[in-house]
Amino acid sequence: MPDHTDEELLENFILNNPELDKLENMLSQFNVLETLNIVNAELRHSNILAWLLNPNSNHGIGEHFSRQFLKHFAINNKSELTSDITIFDFELFNYSDIEIRREWNNIDILIILKEGSKKVVVAIENKIKSPEHSKQLQRYRNIIESEFKDYTRFFIYLTPESVIPSDEKWVLFKYDTVADLVDDLLANKQDLMNESVYEFIRQYSVILRRYIVGNSEIEQICRQIYKKHEKALDLIFQYRPDLDLEVSEYLQELIRQESELILDTPGKTAIRFTSNSIDNKIEKKSEGWSTSKRILLFEFANYYKRLVLRLYIGPGDQDYRNKLIEFFKAKPELFKLADRTFGKKWHAVYSKEFLKVKDYEDKDIEDLKPIINKHFNNFLQEDLRKINEYFEQKWV
Repeated sequence: MPDHTDEELLENFILNNPELDKLENMLSQFNVLETLNIVNAELRHSNILAWLLNPNSNHGIGEHFSRQFLKHFAINNKSELTSDITIFDFELFNYSDIEIRREWNNIDILIILKEGSKKVVVAIENKIKSPEHSKQLQRYRNIIESEFKDYTRFFIYLTPESVIPSDEKWVLFKYDTVADLVDDLLANKQDLMNESVYEFIRQYSVILRRYIVGNSEIEQICRQIYKKHEKALDLIFQYRPDLDLEVSEYLQELIRQESELILDTPGKTAIRFTSNSIDNKIEKKSEGWSTSKRILLFEFANYYKRLVLRLYIGPGDQDYRNKLIEFFKAKPELFKLADRTFGKKWHAVYSKEFLKVKDYEDKDIEDLKPIINKHFNNFLQEDLRKINEYFEQKWV
């Protein structure tokens, strides 16, 4: 049978696609957050979360959400939290006196708990579609440490992405867990809510699943559509611009072309690699990061219209991590970030900016390639050469 023409593929996609009709019906259901066009508005998400976290709000669920949120935070980050406050404390706390602050000193959400001699403050920075700026995490941490000296302090970086916070004191907390907690409310606490509250939380769950963390039913339908109309959709995607993906693909191409470099993780927002010189010296002692178990990797952070290259010490054997950080501290002129407080999971020792927000203005990938290429070649010829030589000469 001869191959179909592009036009025939598109005609069949339009005419023979009941799954697409089902998907359109799901997406056409009324949702107040979609109607107001605020599905990605961080302020609105922070308002909703603060409302759910406050036991005295008019939702009727009392302390359930705040208790579950903090318990999941504690258990998900058990290895990183070194204080004497545990999941059991968050279970036993009396939440009647909890204080929830919004935009206090520009911090998105602040949770304050007091239980006898135990006093806890939790800062939440909410990032959905915007990047960090002006060292805000460090500034917010300094404010909290100054204002709440006698409190146990926790710092939550809430985001849908697996993004490493710039300040090592902040702990990543993903929106997947928030979505699960919201769904738990709908499944188990419906009897506590009036009809309008239940419907609002249900619509919020739809938004989280559809736009922030993904929707299993929608994903399944999309896979069915793609399987059935793969060639037509590939044709459509061919003409759909995605600058972040194009930047990632170009970076991967540049890395693969260099015989000295080894591509480790070819992602869209995080492209990790190392050099042969480093790889021959460093043992694979990482846990819970790259499948290669490499504990030291360069990473291009490619999101929010910025492209930054960093060298990270990842999670893994702590003695080996300590040896690495001391090695980098011994050469501060090259590893300017090494002397910061050592992160429990990730610690950047080197950073080089490739693209700024203004570089993306009215640009496509062909405009960006020369800029990326210039910085990449400069990195190879200057900093990477020095880094490789340092490892060859000093690492034992």
